[in-house]
Amino acid sequence: MSITMDYTTQDAAETVDDFVYPIEEFSNLPARKPEAGPTHAIEVPAETRRVWHDFLGQHHVAAAVLSVALPGANGPHHAFLIGFDAIRGDVRRTECLLEFADRAWAKLGQQPSIQFRCTDAPDAMRDSTVGELLAGFDYGIAAQIRHSGAIVRAMYLRGRGDAGFDANEIASLQLVLPLLADSAARDAQMAQQARRSKMLEAMFDRVSLAMMMLSGDGQPLFMNSAANAMLEKRNWLIRAADGSITCTNTKQAKQLRESVRLAATAGSADPIENVYRLDDGNGEWRLAYVLSATSGGREDGSRCALLFVMAPGKMDAPSHMLEALGLLPSEQRFLGHFLKSSSLCDAAIDCGLSEETARTYLKRVRAKLGVHRQMELAGLISGLVLPLHGGHPHAGGQ
Repeated sequence: MSITMDYTTQDAAETVDDFVYPIEEFSNLPARKPEAGPTHAIEVPAETRRVWHDFLGQHHVAAAVLSVALPGANGPHHAFLIGFDAIRGDVRRTECLLEFADRAWAKLGQQPSIQFRCTDAPDAMRDSTVGELLAGFDYGIAAQIRHSGAIVRAMYLRGRGDAGFDANEIASLQLVLPLLADSAARDAQMAQQARRSKMLEAMFDRVSLAMMMLSGDGQPLFMNSAANAMLEKRNWLIRAADGSITCTNTKQAKQLRESVRLAATAGSADPIENVYRLDDGNGEWRLAYVLSATSGGREDGSRCALLFVMAPGKMDAPSHMLEALGLLPSEQRFLGHFLKSSSLCDAAIDCGLSEETARTYLKRVRAKLGVHRQMELAGLISGLVLPLHGGHPHAGGQ
């Protein structure tokens, strides 16, 4: 395993006293600079916590806090609590513990590690939440490294009655930190991806169009709620036995699969854009658009295909859009009846107007919208219907 460290390991001949800092010194230090981003505690699987706890137990470490800042990240630091099961889910106490760890790490400067003694805390600190959290510990170490591009910091704590860390033990914990860093970085990346996925879901689930991101072999990489609902209905699209997305109409399935493959493998300079008709066998149809795309939003990211499934146009454009086009409320009401009626006479009756007045309304509407034929008018109004679900978007993660 390759390990990169940006400092010189301390001399093992130095004594413990050279690294002891009383805890009250930390209480007067500012926390980590705001530009580093907030620290969020990540919930990791119980098995991972157990492995970390047992591993550190071999070095007589009772509890620890890890912080990982992924390469190039200006956002949050991802924190992992080991041996603090009692405060899991307690946001206030977790934040207090992370704030104290930040102050300990701020004391480091360019040093790889320092040692402090929890029992040196003043009475006021002991009465605080931090004092309560540290009441079961005597000695602690704040340490830091840069590993594989990530900035990793740790705070190791020993239980009451245990001796302080000697120089060899401090050096050993420095050497095992990269091992913890690799594991923590993986969990941090997974948590980051999960948050991004939730944000995408929150945004795209408002869109009533079925939207899918597919790999070259038709495997779904992302689907919004409308796409999931369409798959459940099994009218136009279904999941094949291998999990790929295909058509219910077998004659159209081959064409769609080939289009997805070509779109996902096309170069960025020559993207694919195709449209197909999907039939359900009962006379209903949908239009499927297949477009080339890049997952991850990077130039070197993996190529994929975007699939949008459009329903036949509706005639219920939002009133604020019609108002923006200059239509009065009375003209909007008439237009709604006219587009749903079989004739101008029927629309007039539905609106409670004379046929002559209805004809005047129709002329005014066509003039304001710049169209002259009923098909053009229907096409224009259909295009004004936003494919959004009602309600407000929900938050999908931080």
